[in-house]
Parts: sequence; C-alpha cells; structure tokens
Amino acid sequence: MKFLILLIAYIFAIFQSAQLGVSDAQRRIIDNQIFLLKEGMVSEKEVFNKAKKFDDKGIFGIGSDEMTREEYKEYLRKKSFTIYN
Repeated sequence: MKFLILLIAYIFAIFQSAQLGVSDAQRRIIDNQIFLLKEGMVSEKEVFNKAKKFDDKGIFGIGSDEMTREEYKEYLRKKSFTIYN
C-alpha cells in the first residue's frame, strides 16, 4: 500500500514538472530577457520568437514539443511577469 502511494506521488511529481511545453533552452532564453521585457526594451513577441527557435522538433516529427503562445504566457505568469494585451 505504501509503495502504491509513493508511486502515485512520483507520477504526479513528474506530470507537474513536464506540464509546461517550454523546454530548458527556451526557459533560459526567456529568463535572460525578463529584465529587458520589464524595462520595455524588447517586446513580448520578440522574446517569444527568439524562444520559439529552440522548439523541440523531434525526429521526423516524432517526439516534437513545440511551445504555444499559451504555454509561453503561462511561463511568464509563473515568473511574475504580466502581459498586457
């Protein structure tokens, strides 16, 4: 019984960490640009396009994980950055 509870907790932790479709390389790009975003030196769209270049394309499309605009906005919210539309 304890093993089952630990297994469920482990699976839940993995699911939470993999929930956002923002790769590690994209996170680094966005994190490096947050100061410039807050100061208004670059636009939110410019940072999105820079990070989008690092999408995981997979092999022949298998295993691809492309970042969507919603995932990008959610990551910025997680970093306490507000996007005004």
